[in-house]
Amino acid sequence: MHFDLPSFNQHLQNLRKEKSRNAARSRRGKENFEFFELAKMLPLPGAITSQLDKASIIRLTISYLHMRHFASQGDPPWSPLLEGENNCSKGKCAQTSHSLVTDIFEQHLGAHLLQSLDGFVFVVSQEGRFLYISETVSIYLGLSQVELTGSSVFDYIHPADHVEMAERLGIRPHLRAEAGCQTSHESASSSASTSSLAGTPEPAPSSPCSPGSEFSERGFFIRMKSTLTKRGLHVKSSGYKVIHVTGRIRCRPALVPGSSRPLHRPMGLVALAHTLPPSTLNEVRMESQMFVFRVNMDLQVTYCENR
Repeated sequence: MHFDLPSFNQHLQNLRKEKSRNAARSRRGKENFEFFELAKMLPLPGAITSQLDKASIIRLTISYLHMRHFASQGDPPWSPLLEGENNCSKGKCAQTSHSLVTDIFEQHLGAHLLQSLDGFVFVVSQEGRFLYISETVSIYLGLSQVELTGSSVFDYIHPADHVEMAERLGIRPHLRAEAGCQTSHESASSSASTSSLAGTPEPAPSSPCSPGSEFSERGFFIRMKSTLTKRGLHVKSSGYKVIHVTGRIRCRPALVPGSSRPLHRPMGLVALAHTLPPSTLNEVRMESQMFVFRVNMDLQVTYCENR
């Protein structure tokens, strides 16, 4: 009987390749299922989670876990659900129609408050990453909540404002480059001028903060990326909008060896951001002895009226 050894080896190689492809296909299927289940656990609408890629799912999951730690470990802790459970007796809680309506309203209270604010709310960790930002940011900057959550705040503010933001967060100078902060001479000079305008007292980055002290309060101006034009339309190239940030540094109690009283260490910034609308020429009253001209950032005249 004639035995064709080359064809037999080729057949074995094909079988091994097919088995490897099936194993890889099965592994990808299991991995996709796990990512799908993980995305469903995120506090986002299903229409959004179903469109997320794997990198976004991981980024949002990490941010959500950090936000839970930020809420529970800070002083005071944010635990409305636990407080509601403590108000109930050890048995069953009697729920009247009035309390049911109140509960339904409180479930959507956050959305109502965000819509009523003339701005957006965000939480930034001490490392400079967005742990949370309200979906209303799309109204004022044209950026999405999913895109910003978990990203570095320094990727979305003007390079000349990086040092200013790092100082407000209390990021130590030797850690600013690691956080994505640009510390050029231009940034430092701009930061100094902005800090003098803001007038907010700033403690040393390594000093502990106190939740009720004025040193934990923040108020400053930065420029953030925006994809909106004057009429609210999206544009591909992003510009910058001036943002007025007011908020407070959230702290957590930390025990220090040899001290009977716990100190408070900064965890991040909780802030409300207002966009400052740019004034247009239509709002300026033009007298007969006045004329209009336009200059670029280098102070070169790019347009001037004939008169």
